[in-house]
Amino acid sequence: MRFSVIIATQNEGYHIGPSLKRLRQISHQEPLEIIVVDGASTDDTVAQARPHADAVLEHGRAVRGEQLHLGAEKASGSMLLFLPGEAQLPGNWQQVLEHFWLAPGLGKVAATVFSVEFGTGGAFRLASWLVNAEARWRGYADLRGGLCTTADIYRQSGGFPPVPCLEDRLFSERLRPFGGIAVLPEKAWPSANLLHRYGLLGCARRRLWLELRLALGSTPERLWRDGCAF
Repeated sequence: MRFSVIIATQNEGYHIGPSLKRLRQISHQEPLEIIVVDGASTDDTVAQARPHADAVLEHGRAVRGEQLHLGAEKASGSMLLFLPGEAQLPGNWQQVLEHFWLAPGLGKVAATVFSVEFGTGGAFRLASWLVNAEARWRGYADLRGGLCTTADIYRQSGGFPPVPCLEDRLFSERLRPFGGIAVLPEKAWPSANLLHRYGLLGCARRRLWLELRLALGSTPERLWRDGCAF
């Protein structure tokens, strides 16, 4: 089983090098491919990523859906793992995913995510629970938990749409005909910057406003321009 890890970046030079270095250190090297797709960074993201990635693609504009799809088209692995540049996977991530996807009687599963953990404080634990619950009960996989699917399912579903935000939500909807989203108990640690910046209540208000705008017919492009989407 060969994994291709696909990461979309923009102006992440301050952390992308150490993040990719750790990913290399905790992974079995031979069945691993790391692809970084940069969206017009104005800092040294590309230079920091090159020593640790198998391929660094410079896309020319920051549209995450396009970046992730470009990386998937470049990937050679049988399993595709989409991940934010700052997220940290569990040390045994490959073994966990292999054990899950190769298990007999797997059933109809379209993708997996690890359980996210933002931190140990009360607000962080509640935010983690909400993200994990949305994946379990609403079927919306979150990239922050490391979204993994097979290359075959990815191609058949049509992949990520070319949008600047909400790409994981829209991709989750494309995956539904192929099965559910399995939330694995092992933890991934994404960035908690938004929680630090807005607080739990601030993030919740932004999310409710986003859901209302979506229900009223706003497009991802409009939400991105208006600053409503994370």
